[in-house]
Amino acid sequence: MRYDGGLRYAVLGVVSRNQHGVHGWVLKTQCERMLGEFWQLNFGEVYRVLDSLCAESLIEQIVPEVGSNRKVYRITQKGRRSLDDFILTAPTDVPRPLRQELAVKLLFAAAEQLGDLLQLIDCQRKTYMEELIRLTIQRRRLRRLPVDSFVTNLLIDHAELTSRAEIAWLDVVTAALKERFGNGG
Repeated sequence: MRYDGGLRYAVLGVVSRNQHGVHGWVLKTQCERMLGEFWQLNFGEVYRVLDSLCAESLIEQIVPEVGSNRKVYRITQKGRRSLDDFILTAPTDVPRPLRQELAVKLLFAAAEQLGDLLQLIDCQRKTYMEELIRLTIQRRRLRRLPVDSFVTNLLIDHAELTSRAEIAWLDVVTAALKERFGNGG
């Protein structure tokens, strides 16, 4: 899920958790800590969203500590209502289109290419297996961080299930190719 509405409310949510205000660098760090590696933010995105939220009066800039030149933001009542409305509105995520590069390759492959196709599939399977390892490492790192990682763990669960589904699909493709073109492997 990487659409402007989600990013906008992720930023608004982090601002809401900082009652005394938060500046952009801390906000970016907190967003990444809460959302894990799933949403890597750059400062340009963060400040663009902060400016937009300010323009809509969902957050306000407050006077920072004496001697600080950083902009500090706090959620407004209007922002709190908007965040609450967002939380209680049904998600708008839709399944991604079934566009698989492998499917295009299979569409135009010939029987004599079976061995090469099976190697491509094995390479793709390896990529998903590496992703599962990376997700396991990320989950271990999260356990050591002093943050509530409930939602990030749910995102990792989603990524793991997606990778496992892709691996299962690759197994189905392999079996179907062998059946269609013969064992040739």
